[in-house]
Amino acid sequence: MNAVELLIAMLLGIIASLMAWWILTHSLVPKILFAPFISKVKVKGKEDYKFRIGIRNIGNRDIIDVEIIIELIIKGFDKDVPSNTSYIQLKLNKPRLPKIKKKNQWALTINTTNLPNSLLPVYKNKNFEDLLRIENAEAKIVVFGYDRFSGTRKVFESKHYTINDIEEKLFEKKYYGKYL
Repeated sequence: MNAVELLIAMLLGIIASLMAWWILTHSLVPKILFAPFISKVKVKGKEDYKFRIGIRNIGNRDIIDVEIIIELIIKGFDKDVPSNTSYIQLKLNKPRLPKIKKKNQWALTINTTNLPNSLLPVYKNKNFEDLLRIENAEAKIVVFGYDRFSGTRKVFESKHYTINDIEEKLFEKKYYGKYL
């Protein structure tokens, strides 16, 4: 084998390795689809509502050791420094999951108990909707997890939800393939 053949073989090996890496990290990976709205569901026998987020793994592999965070983002909420943005982590009924299998979905309830004292004056009816009614308030979901095959940690972020993204309905087939 002469030097030119050796160089061509090395370049082909590098290109093949890069293609395999790209396929493993961009094509055959878990992918999270977030519901386009936050579900508002009436609690039977009460005047309360449950507010739920929906996530689905639409990728080709399982996600393991999953952590899910929902943040309330309020621009100008701190009156001492109105140019700052406040990030307040809210609780979910199940913030950690052992795994989300491929093509599997979850609906998680937002828990608005034990909020920071700074939110209590604006928190009237003790529901998530009141929090999004705060001026310049948005919510964002962040999902952390590991690709079961490669062990690579992945981070997925939703869009920023506003008060207009709350809908009084369940997550239906058209969003996830079956009811949650």
